[in-house]
Amino acid sequence: MSQTQTAPIIWYRPLAPVAFGWWPSAIIMSIVFISFRPFSTSALNDSGGDIVNQLGFGFLGLFCLLLIVRQISANAMAAFLTPAWLSMSVMLLISVMNADDPMGAMRGMMFSVIVVLAAITALALPRNMDDLTSILATAGLTAVAACYLAVFLFPDQGMHAGGGHEAQHAGLWRGVYDHKNVAGSVMAAFVLIGWFVARNGRPLAGLVLAAAAFVFVLQAGSKTVLIILPAAILCAWVVRWADWAVAKVLILLVPILVLSVATLGAVLHPPILDILQSYSPGLTYTGRIDLWVFGIDHLAKSPWVGYGYESFWGTSRVAKIELPMELAWDVRGSGSGHNSWLDGAIGFGIPGTVLMALILVVLPVRDYLRIPTSGNAGKLAHLFLTIWILTLFGSNLESFFFRRADPVWFCMILAIIGLRLTAHMSINHTHAPMNR
Repeated sequence: MSQTQTAPIIWYRPLAPVAFGWWPSAIIMSIVFISFRPFSTSALNDSGGDIVNQLGFGFLGLFCLLLIVRQISANAMAAFLTPAWLSMSVMLLISVMNADDPMGAMRGMMFSVIVVLAAITALALPRNMDDLTSILATAGLTAVAACYLAVFLFPDQGMHAGGGHEAQHAGLWRGVYDHKNVAGSVMAAFVLIGWFVARNGRPLAGLVLAAAAFVFVLQAGSKTVLIILPAAILCAWVVRWADWAVAKVLILLVPILVLSVATLGAVLHPPILDILQSYSPGLTYTGRIDLWVFGIDHLAKSPWVGYGYESFWGTSRVAKIELPMELAWDVRGSGSGHNSWLDGAIGFGIPGTVLMALILVVLPVRDYLRIPTSGNAGKLAHLFLTIWILTLFGSNLESFFFRRADPVWFCMILAIIGLRLTAHMSINHTHAPMNR
């Protein structure tokens, strides 16, 4: 095998011989993206309420722990033994204890933890760029193929039906996921992964993945994704060519802050909404503003510790209230607040949200700034950064932070862990990574 085929990933330094090649990572990643019952019409990705998924993800978590202990570098795992990551674990535990149903919340939280373990395992196992490219191609093509099979063979699941409160979504594709917006976000990530695969030794597989995923985005009708995908690509490209660290930070954080101000900020400070509606009369973000008003009002009643993990939306606390007269949208049937930051604050409290921002925003930016721009490190950093930007943009309009085995959450945590590993091992290695 030639040197260009075996260019090492900089974080790989095994404790034991790798016995199974790159297949375990590909299987782990594929399972999280499609679940153990991808074509179940009775439980659309309800990982928490389906016994097959419960048992499957439980065994997946044990399998990941075994691989972490037996196969993954202690130096790589040290990247996550930091005060911030440990503090996040404490925050999650407090949120579970504060929940209306602590045992149910613990089961739900375990799915989120398993997703994190799966991301660490999938990214830390590959020995070289060739392995990682194969993993991403296999997992991406498997998930996209499953979604297309759902559309054409199981249309009751694969496409939105015409009834209910979302009749306007009739015929839009969702594949193995529970909503077109989830499908659109995941497929957008696969567009980015496909392009990365195509440029790193798998041109046919990568282009097929990118093209199939992009067609799915169009059929899902997710207008938000069609806007934030090119915006994420442009933002990551500009950051890559910026010379100054301060400029890089501003390029990354300013768009994120602008989106936050234009969404939640418009509710917290009504003049902002007035300005936005002067350009787009009747702007409601498809009813989300009513959800945000309602969520913020209730957050004000418990700002320090919130309501606990998964203990607000979809509970009797919301379902049995009398609908406020000032709201035009019935918020009682919503399963989330359609804003990850608001739902994070409702679940963890404002201090927990600050810690969440540190883990999900500040530290990834710091990690990116520490990664060399050349070689494998630079290639990986660009991919992970673009996926991170994409999901972070989407977090202003959808809720997925720490949400069980949510595939969008998996995309985000893959990007964050990828940046963390690349930065950690870049600092700890004296030699720069080899080019492909």
